[in-house]
Amino acid sequence: MDSKYSLKPGDIVAVNFNNAQITLCYEAELISSPRATGDSWIFKDVRAGFLHYVSEGCTISKKLSS
Repeated sequence: MDSKYSLKPGDIVAVNFNNAQITLCYEAELISSPRATGDSWIFKDVRAGFLHYVSEGCTISKKLSS
């Protein structure tokens, strides 16, 4: 897979919970992705400075440059 289509630490993403129709972060830096069952996604909210550990299902969107 082309690396521009994969998520890696340092990428800026949006984090959404579709079932709850809630956006956790509109602009977050991906710090770490799960490696094993029970691991969390770790995001740093760029705007608010919070660090979020997410262990439930979410949608992570990365804007692609043209």
